[in-house]
Amino acid sequence: MGFVIDAMLFGMAMIGLARPYIGMLALLIVMELQPGALYPQTAPLHLERIIAAMLLVSFLLNRQKFRLPTPMGWFLALYGAMFLAIPLAFWPGNSAAYCLYFLEIVAFVLFATAQLTTELRIRSFILTYVLLVDWLGGSALWNYLHGIFIYRMHIDRAIGITSSAGDPNTLATTLLLTIPLCFTLMLRSNPLWMRLIGVASVAIDFVTIIDTGSRTAACGIVVLVGLLVFRKRRNLLYLPLVAMLAPLLWMAIPQQYKARYETIDHLKKDESYQLRLDSWQGGLAMFESNPLTGVGPGNYAIANGEKFWPGPGRKYWLNAHSLYFQTIGEMGLLGVFVFGGYLISIFRLNFRLRKELAERDVSKFLKFLPDMFLIMLCQLLFAGYAAHVLFRSTWYIIGAMSGSLSLLPALQQKAEETTTGRLNALAPWVYGRVRSPALVPAWQTQIRTHGPSA
Repeated sequence: MGFVIDAMLFGMAMIGLARPYIGMLALLIVMELQPGALYPQTAPLHLERIIAAMLLVSFLLNRQKFRLPTPMGWFLALYGAMFLAIPLAFWPGNSAAYCLYFLEIVAFVLFATAQLTTELRIRSFILTYVLLVDWLGGSALWNYLHGIFIYRMHIDRAIGITSSAGDPNTLATTLLLTIPLCFTLMLRSNPLWMRLIGVASVAIDFVTIIDTGSRTAACGIVVLVGLLVFRKRRNLLYLPLVAMLAPLLWMAIPQQYKARYETIDHLKKDESYQLRLDSWQGGLAMFESNPLTGVGPGNYAIANGEKFWPGPGRKYWLNAHSLYFQTIGEMGLLGVFVFGGYLISIFRLNFRLRKELAERDVSKFLKFLPDMFLIMLCQLLFAGYAAHVLFRSTWYIIGAMSGSLSLLPALQQKAEETTTGRLNALAPWVYGRVRSPALVPAWQTQIRTHGPSA
């Protein structure tokens, strides 16, 4: 079966030689399905590397060009910072290997930014992504209902079958972050079948999140509802409905998960949470030891276990369980600067897109996207309190979609109109004061047009 799946994906990659967009979707499928993890006998093929190489060949054959909107520049700067951290890393070889692993995400994000050139492609990309996450959540839910789960923290916890959802918290975070994309499929302007997929996806995601027993994801659902309700003033009309449904949903949750969520009220007695606090102290110690570049990407748990775990006695090889301590611990000030720059650029871009698309005659789908991207970013920042998500691909896929959205023809036309307007206003001044043959042709045209009347 594994070889059959590999053959189908390889076939998509072959089609992608002529149509790079299909090759990019094949790479997305491989990254999410991870056939090498499902069928170990196919792992030596490294299908994701083969498809990425074929996609690069397709770009060259079809004379495609990479596009670098502002967020992508900061994204590449972050990747450069990862390499700069290697020489001073706690374990340089491990950081180098992690950088090579992250190259798959870098390649995919660049390919996606280059290929999402139309509304149809963006819509198809989101639909494919949602369906792939549905498979992760649906298969985990199916296994859970058939007795395949792990028993941890005194509860039964659903778990994914590949490393992209390899533990309950990771699976829950993936599902939670995909719900805003599901809402884009549920818009009335979409076909009925697409709206049904969106509704079914939200249901699958919600039920599976509960079965993971993830406290962070459960709180994240509350945050998501709040972001959706307060997104627009008119949505406040739904507050009474939310207030009525909340108790009913709480009653429907199995008792073991209620007990798990209720431990939030007494975290001082929660061993798991206290270990996380110790891990955060370890992250501060890592930053103090090398404030410029930290201990290097991928080294947090290793550095904790071997050197930086606070206090005497047993040391734990525990990961950061926090975006913020992971960033300062693994990447130092350099990482804070470039990742902060990425965040600022992508927030600014989506706020600008939100305003510009509202003024343009475009579909409701496109107008809806910036709001959902902003909500996903806020979700990631919230999840970052208790999850080390610095290198999670979702950050950068949002950047690819946002950057591609900003480069759509409708918005580029607006930019050209703005530029032309500025030239029209500037041309009389140029004619009166500057008479240089070195002026660019566009300005020369404006000078001829407006010069005599000046």
